[in-house]
Amino acid sequence: MVSAISFYFFYYSFFGRSPTMNEYLKAQNKTNESIINLHFSEDELARFSKSDYRWAENSPGIFRQREVKKGEVYQFEFGKNYCPEMSYEHRGLVIGVRNKLLLVLPIFSYLPDKHTDVYHPIDCPDSKSDLYLLRKQDYGFIEHDSVLKLNDLRTVSVNRILYQHKGRIMPSSEEYKNIELLTFHKLFPSLYHDYQATLENNKALSNQLNSEHERMKSLEAELLHLKEMAASSDNSEQSDTF
Repeated sequence: MVSAISFYFFYYSFFGRSPTMNEYLKAQNKTNESIINLHFSEDELARFSKSDYRWAENSPGIFRQREVKKGEVYQFEFGKNYCPEMSYEHRGLVIGVRNKLLLVLPIFSYLPDKHTDVYHPIDCPDSKSDLYLLRKQDYGFIEHDSVLKLNDLRTVSVNRILYQHKGRIMPSSEEYKNIELLTFHKLFPSLYHDYQATLENNKALSNQLNSEHERMKSLEAELLHLKEMAASSDNSEQSDTF
């Protein structure tokens, strides 16, 4: 394994002090300065070190060959990001697959004292929270109560997958459909409002169409009755004539 110092001397001896190397050293110096000044906890230092290592190991353009399906849950390396974006290693629910890109909703631990407002289809159905409560007893892929982060949909490479968890929320289930609809609402509220208005309008038009069908059936029945009365009257007149 080549150390950072030996790498620098190797690069410098062949290419000199290039602008690219200057930027690299500037970034490393800033990171080291932040570590020395204790800007990061020991836990975060360990997590972003793992994140950097995994990125260096998996960033070459060789994609992992695996079939990923909507509703499956994986352990992901989300990488270093700004708050409040999800960072580092966490579970994630796949809600979209686009070749080697996945659409993922992050999952993290539920802390009742911190997460005082969460959505749950039974316990808290009226909550407007961005967090969707997942109960441990309902899912095999979590060891304790957790939450889905509905407003932090991530587009990630398949190379960010660390491993797969047991269990799946089937896309055909009402729960999965509800999760997708809530995510749509959180991310695109105006479009969601237009979508809901279109559904209501379609429902009203469908009810109106059904009413017109019933009215047409009633008129057809009345017309048939009138025809029968007319035919009966004609037969009666013919009998009187004879």
